[in-house]
Amino acid sequence: MTSLTFSMEQVKSAPLEVRRWIEREITATLAALNDSQRGAAQIHAPTIAACSPEEAAEVFEAIRGDFLLSQVFFELARDTPDSHDAAPLHPLRIADILRHTRLSDGDRLVDCFTALNQAFQAVHNDPDATLFGFDQYEHVFVHPTTHDSIRRLWEQLLAVHAAARGRPAAAAERPAVDGFNPPRLGPSEEILQHLPVASGFNL
Repeated sequence: MTSLTFSMEQVKSAPLEVRRWIEREITATLAALNDSQRGAAQIHAPTIAACSPEEAAEVFEAIRGDFLLSQVFFELARDTPDSHDAAPLHPLRIADILRHTRLSDGDRLVDCFTALNQAFQAVHNDPDATLFGFDQYEHVFVHPTTHDSIRRLWEQLLAVHAAARGRPAAAAERPAVDGFNPPRLGPSEEILQHLPVASGFNL
C-alpha cells in the first residue's frame, strides 16, 4: 500500500479529474469512519442482557470461592460521577476497575469478564447472553438492572456482615477517620474481608 501527501497548492493546481478523485476518496473515508463509530455506539443497548436480583445472587454463589472474580463482580455495582448521564446503559471505566482490584494485567480482567459472563449464561439459561459491552474509550457497560441487582446484593451482604460484627451497616460502609467521613462510590475494595459471614443472606 502506498501513501501520498499533497500540499494545498498541489491540490489546487491539479487537473479537475484529480481534484474530484481526491474529493471522492475523502468523502468515502469519512463516511466509513462515521459508520464504524455509529455501529460501535449502537451495539451495546440491544445486546446487553439484564441480570435480575435473583440471578445476581446465583452468579455470586457460583463465583464466591474466587476472591478476584468476586471483586470484579462487585465493581459492577459502583456508581460513578457520570453514570446517571449515560442511559440506557451503566458505564464503568476499565482503568478504575483495574485500580480498585489492583490488577496490573488487562488480560486477567478480560478473563474475569469472560468467567462472569459464563456464570451468568448458565444462570440465565442462555448461551448467547452477555453482561458486557465495550467502547473505544475504555469503558465497560452493563445494563442498569444488572448494576442495581448487584448493588442490592452488596447492600444485603454488607448488612449481614455488619450485624455479625455488632454494628450498623452504615458505619461499616463509611468509616469515620478523625471526624472525616469520606464519600463512597460503591463496594469496598476488600469485599467485606472475603465475606466470612455472607452465607446467611436472603433475597
